[in-house]
Amino acid sequence: MVKLRHLLPTLTLFSILFATCALAQNSLTTIQDTVTTANGTPFNGTLIVTWNGFTAPSGGTIAPHSTSVAIYNGVLSILLVPTTTASAGAYYLATYNSNDGLTTWNETWEVPPSITPLTLNQVRVPQAGGSSGNSGGSGSITLPIAITDVTNLSSTLSSLSSSISTLTTQVNSLTAPPVFIDGETPGGAINGSNKSFTLANSPSPATSLDLYRNGLVQSVGVDYTISGNTITFLLVATPQPGDLLQAFYRAAGIGQTASFSDNEAPAGTPNGFNTTFTLSFAPNPALSLRLYKNGLLLRQGTDYLLAGATITFASAPQATDLIVAYYRH
Repeated sequence: MVKLRHLLPTLTLFSILFATCALAQNSLTTIQDTVTTANGTPFNGTLIVTWNGFTAPSGGTIAPHSTSVAIYNGVLSILLVPTTTASAGAYYLATYNSNDGLTTWNETWEVPPSITPLTLNQVRVPQAGGSSGNSGGSGSITLPIAITDVTNLSSTLSSLSSSISTLTTQVNSLTAPPVFIDGETPGGAINGSNKSFTLANSPSPATSLDLYRNGLVQSVGVDYTISGNTITFLLVATPQPGDLLQAFYRAAGIGQTASFSDNEAPAGTPNGFNTTFTLSFAPNPALSLRLYKNGLLLRQGTDYLLAGATITFASAPQATDLIVAYYRH
């Protein structure tokens, strides 16, 4: 009995030392802080902490797992195994989810051993750009996300909008109706020697130009050449005094949408007496009307008058005359 009483102090000391060693082998670090949202209000929701498997400082194996804690009025308190003294690559992924479902963000934690509670700033791993948020947990993402919350998003969207606008303009230029030039008199002296004449615009394409001399269509390469907006007649086709030149062509730009009537025979009886004929539509513009009699382009205002869809000839067409009309409306 006496021996037992002598052994009790020794047994008690061994018990204390054993408990201390066991606590050291399973020591946990406390993380305590106040979590706030981006606008500074206390966060209410759930924190989910997830980790991959690693070897604890004590040598024990920590299996992959996760744990969650409720955060009310911003108060956070959680116990975790230290990772900074654990096996390489050990860390925690902390995910915050607000109760209303509108706010969520992630943080990476590296927890050092500590006998005193640590704050979030002491365990957070700084994100790209060097920001790790404040000790209260701001740096959260509040939904919906504003454009200004995303780095360079505003300038990127502005650049994208400009690119879309340019592309839209290019597409419209391909699909939009062209500009039509009707019955233009080329600039230049008609004196029997001048062979160079100028149009107000460059035909686009150049092959869209229909050039008439006294109602007869001229042939490019045979009667004239075209370069930009300059017409150069060949020597044998040099315009003479009294000649009438007329040009019909398309030019660069966006014109008005139009419908076309081609090779239409105006309603009316060519009998040598009747001078009034009617088109199916009123030409729009009026100068778009190209009226041919026996293949010769007639002059509007001289050979005939146009009022709406009604054509009045200065001289009644004969029964054998062939009259056809081309126009926009």
